Amino acid sequence: MTIDLQKGIIYGPVKSRRLGRSLGLNLLADDYKLCSFNCAYCQYGWTQKLTTDAESCRSDFPSVQDIINALRDRIAANPDFDYITFSGNGEPTMHPEFPQIVEAVKQIRDQWLPKAKLALLSNSATCGNPKIRESIEKIDLPIMKLDAGNELMFKKINHGAPPLTLQKIVDELRSLKRVVIQTMFVTGRINNSSDWEVRSWIHRLEELRPLWVQIYSLDRDAANDKLEKVSWERLEEIARKVTETTGLKVEVF
Repeated sequence: MTIDLQKGIIYGPVKSRRLGRSLGLNLLADDYKLCSFNCAYCQYGWTQKLTTDAESCRSDFPSVQDIINALRDRIAANPDFDYITFSGNGEPTMHPEFPQIVEAVKQIRDQWLPKAKLALLSNSATCGNPKIRESIEKIDLPIMKLDAGNELMFKKINHGAPPLTLQKIVDELRSLKRVVIQTMFVTGRINNSSDWEVRSWIHRLEELRPLWVQIYSLDRDAANDKLEKVSWERLEEIARKVTETTGLKVEVF
């Protein structure tokens, strides 16, 4: 069974494999999943609203003021966390007011919790938008998805909403000044961890030259129940190949 959608704006802090104690901000609806991807491995199950334009759903999302109020209340109650993370029930950057939300959250952080950092978990599909890109640059740790090195695997594992393509996403990722790449490796019905697929993916990393790379495998049930977890040994082997080929640092989770 996949996990339930997050209810409300604030969740956690959760103990994150990558971010320590992370306070999540769900910027989207709490009764359905909206995303421009329909990832086979998603812990929230299949995407109910697959789209590249969330404007028509604006009334289902929390307002900027709703988010400000919820975050202030949570910090006042217990400020013990390392990151404030934009994530939630789908792709957070699809909120029509994402730039205003980032600015508001950054001001609250600076005033009330300056030691905490801002993080973003994104599927990378919106960074071609200049306003989104400008907002991403204000975030301390922008973690951007790249699960495939070729179009066929991108379609199999991410099922991007038309007209999204891997090439378009890679081209737009290049526009970011600093980015951390996150990759989910799976095997079974879909296998992006084979030698050929890994070589294809490493080629994309050479194009992008991120700050570093984070790789991991399944920790919870996936939307596609025919997927299997990649072993820790294989993840370590992939990490070594990346570093040997590109010189990039790789964190294995």
